[in-house]
Amino acid sequence: MKNTLIALGLATMGLAAPAHATEPAASESDQTGAETMTVNVKGMVCDFCARAVTKVFGRNSAVDTVNVDLDTGQIHVGLKPGMTLTDAEIESMVKKSGYAMVSIDREAR
Repeated sequence: MKNTLIALGLATMGLAAPAHATEPAASESDQTGAETMTVNVKGMVCDFCARAVTKVFGRNSAVDTVNVDLDTGQIHVGLKPGMTLTDAEIESMVKKSGYAMVSIDREAR
């Protein structure tokens, strides 16, 4: 009975959540004009792959956010305001993660 009430309560809370609650909150850096990039990579297929990439990129002081999309083989990287990474630095991080870089697409936030 207790488990049923907990499940019912959780289901009710999920239904009552506003639609915008599923969208990620914008970080402070999203509003500062910092650079973002999409790194296309070969060989990423599992959650372990995503964790390895996130760990390596997260160690770099210029990196603000890292999001891995396994379906497309892309790493979405947001840099801290005023920071930059060269293509060689990015390729080195991809290689340290155990994968091969295909290309980099850059844009300003």
